[in-house]
Amino acid sequence: MDAGTLKAGDKIPPTRFLMQQFNLSDNAVYRTIALLKAEGYVHGQQGKGVFVRDRRALISGTRRILIGITQPDETIHHRHSVRVEAPEWVAGILGEGECVNRAQTVQRGDVVLQASQSWVSLEVAAVVTEVDEPEACDPSWQAVYQQRSGQTVTVASRTVDARIATPQDRADLGLGEGRDEDRDENHALLVMRSVYVTGDTVIGVGEGVYAPGHPLALS
Repeated sequence: MDAGTLKAGDKIPPTRFLMQQFNLSDNAVYRTIALLKAEGYVHGQQGKGVFVRDRRALISGTRRILIGITQPDETIHHRHSVRVEAPEWVAGILGEGECVNRAQTVQRGDVVLQASQSWVSLEVAAVVTEVDEPEACDPSWQAVYQQRSGQTVTVASRTVDARIATPQDRADLGLGEGRDEDRDENHALLVMRSVYVTGDTVIGVGEGVYAPGHPLALS
């Protein structure tokens, strides 16, 4: 959708088609569509199907990313802030070399809703020293950088995809806990990647992985 494959108003292909194309179960497809609805990317029309929403409806989502808004019953748990060499896919966007990798989860009660990581340039770290500290930035590092540097931070692009949970995803989101360890759990997850820029300069890359099983309406 963000890549332009589907346009606003386009109808999402039928469940059976998606099952065959991506080799997923019907439950995995239902969960993925539910997550896309929750993020405002698609909406259902009774008796007609599921359709792509206008990107302008996602403004509130962008605002949440930049200011770090959480719902009243949500909490952020910081996992780590470490200096690393940018992974290959991040280096292709942010540039090769050292950056700050930050990881955190968002929880509602004991349930992990989202696991996210960001890779922040050292230029930002020089202004927002908090990104190197082992705690969450409140507001977000993007908002702090914008305030201190006087440069506007925008989301240059957002791409959304779905994937079957990797072992790391399962560990981060607590999937499979309390279950038979030998049981095959093919959880379909929504993955959102964002690129943050000031002008034409990329200053950070983010990835959010959203857990299945939210109390979402599928209709």
